[in-house]
Amino acid sequence: MGSSPACNGVVCLNNGYCKAGRCKCPSGFEGTNCGIAAVNKFFGTWDVRQTVIGSDSSKKIGQDSVYTVFIKKTATPTTFFMDNFLGNASYNDLLCTLDTLNSHNFKLDTLRDFNMWYEHVTIKPASNGSIISNDTIIDANVIIKFVNTTHNFQVDTLHMIMTPHHF
Repeated sequence: MGSSPACNGVVCLNNGYCKAGRCKCPSGFEGTNCGIAAVNKFFGTWDVRQTVIGSDSSKKIGQDSVYTVFIKKTATPTTFFMDNFLGNASYNDLLCTLDTLNSHNFKLDTLRDFNMWYEHVTIKPASNGSIISNDTIIDANVIIKFVNTTHNFQVDTLHMIMTPHHF
């Protein structure tokens, strides 16, 4: 769809279109010709430093955890899965969805417990993240509700900084 002479010869992929000599990409794609799936920058193994920044239990605030997560493909160009969430090998396939206006931002799935049967963990709305610093750091805030050791529900707000894992 060339709207001007500047678009002559410009080829845009994945249903992108040319405007003023540049490709306008649909949600989920980026690059000069819309040929790069936006989720690609998230894939891989990431080291996580997690800090509790809010909690129903004041003793938990400030506690740090360190673990590794694995981010992998889904069937769409606007989503990805996170495995080993919270450092728990049973917490896999956590669905993350890219923001339609800024593919560096994402939301975490708040609709299902995603394999968190035993602790009854759920992710609350407003849990989100961004990939920053030339795609080398993921900065996320996650609010979880779970059954604590006294069998009561507890809500924690977690701040996660993820950096690429170096083997």
